[in-house]
Amino acid sequence: MIRHSLKAAGFAVGTLALAAPAMAQTDPSTEAMQRQIDALRAELARMQETIEAQQTERASRDASADAASSSASTRELAEENSAILETLQSTQINGQLEFGSVFNDWDERDKETAGDMDFGKFNLGFTGGTGKFNYSFQYRFYDGYNFLQHGWLGYDLTDDDSLKLGLVQAPFGNMDYGYLGWYGTLPYISGFNDNQNAGLKWDHSQGAWDTSLAFFKSDQLGDGNEHYGANAVGSSAQGNSEENQLAGRVAYTFGQGTDATTEINLSAKGGQLYNTRTGDSGDNWQAALGLSGQYGNWSTRLQATTYEYNAENPAESVSGISDDVIQIGAFGFNYLIPAEAEMYSASLAYSMDVDWGPVDNLYFYNDFSMIDPSGDYSAINGGFGDQADPMLNDLGMKVTAGPYYAWFDIVTNKNGLNYFGSPVDDDWHTSFQTHFGLTF
Repeated sequence: MIRHSLKAAGFAVGTLALAAPAMAQTDPSTEAMQRQIDALRAELARMQETIEAQQTERASRDASADAASSSASTRELAEENSAILETLQSTQINGQLEFGSVFNDWDERDKETAGDMDFGKFNLGFTGGTGKFNYSFQYRFYDGYNFLQHGWLGYDLTDDDSLKLGLVQAPFGNMDYGYLGWYGTLPYISGFNDNQNAGLKWDHSQGAWDTSLAFFKSDQLGDGNEHYGANAVGSSAQGNSEENQLAGRVAYTFGQGTDATTEINLSAKGGQLYNTRTGDSGDNWQAALGLSGQYGNWSTRLQATTYEYNAENPAESVSGISDDVIQIGAFGFNYLIPAEAEMYSASLAYSMDVDWGPVDNLYFYNDFSMIDPSGDYSAINGGFGDQADPMLNDLGMKVTAGPYYAWFDIVTNKNGLNYFGSPVDDDWHTSFQTHFGLTF
């Protein structure tokens, strides 16, 4: 409508402008006519400004609509990626690189070469979560083999309750390791401390009480021996595998919130013991009473463990393994423990902060453990025969300098499960070990 009026006004102005010279010659009221022409020109200019303003407003609205659409798309994309971004921001990467040097007094080559230094391990782990969801896993690389040390997905039901699904630590004995040094104890080597199993675990913590219940579908991921925690090995000559296990642990901490705490814990675990050679199932059970103390710079661990494996083994003449032992494995190595026994361990450690250049902490420790078999037991010769009770002691020190560390251990044992080649001859043997590396 404005555009039509503008055309009409323009036509009228043009007509009057053309007629103006003639009228100026014939009409004495030329000035009045000129004023009318000027008024029409002013009206034309006003209409033109109105049209331009409307066009500008329309363009602005279109630009705003485009901007709003673009903003909405950007916002939608940001919302879609917010969970990923939050997860990445909360993820923590950790790792460890370690080398080791070992001198064994029973090894003739070590006597000639003063021991050997080898690659120890490389660990890479990730932990994190968003909201009530969390996760953790660690993969380990050793010389010639590698495995998942642990890996689980978690959900916090409440502030006091959480669930973990995957390869999780069994709630048994003193947590987390059951010992205070580098090498470990006989209960750890036998799979009764710091053992990772595949299943679902519920943890409840309230005040001084800690309670855990778990169901483990399998002892490990697979039937081999390339894993962290020691378990019966389904692919071994004896062929037992721990399946469908239930585990529970309850602990109470005295002096919680102070620098002198004493945790008393009671735990039990057991279930199906399936034999891959015979296709039959037996059962197994284990129970432990533990004490974990922290008194200023001093730490202590005490644990008594009793257990029994009732296996449906193949005939001893077929497997070459005695029914008095159970064949277990870890770190790519199989060995024998009594099928029924009691185990005892005691550890003591002292941590001392220092300011010696780059060195900021010295840590001293001693772990002692022994096994009392219920019947005849031998760690060699397929378990046939009888030997003195196995004993193991690890005396050592750890030096820490920022991310760098070094462990120095004197490991002595008598009949120590033939673990990594130590002789079983009722005599004491010593291994001098140094392990150094860095954590990140």
